[in-house]
Amino acid sequence: MRGTLKLTKEDKEWANSVKDRDGRKCVICGNTERLNAHHIIVRENHETKFDIENGLSLCPKHHFFCRQISAHNNPLGMFMWLETNRPQQLQYLKIKMKEILKC
Repeated sequence: MRGTLKLTKEDKEWANSVKDRDGRKCVICGNTERLNAHHIIVRENHETKFDIENGLSLCPKHHFFCRQISAHNNPLGMFMWLETNRPQQLQYLKIKMKEILKC
């Protein structure tokens, strides 16, 4: 896995808000152990870094390891999952990206 990130108070608040919104379980499988808050648009993008709609609660399997649906191991699978299961959230993020890219 990646190195340890230095999380600010705001990072932790954002992660807790995402997890609370998602019922403190992986949005894909329902697992509650070792839950991660994943940024859909990379965290380095300051315009959406602390936007709760830019997050998903994922177990380690669906965050890093699963071949079918994983934020880091199969981003297209994750995108397709979002299209089917979180269409409003995905649409919101598409609009935000268009604003960021100015296209």
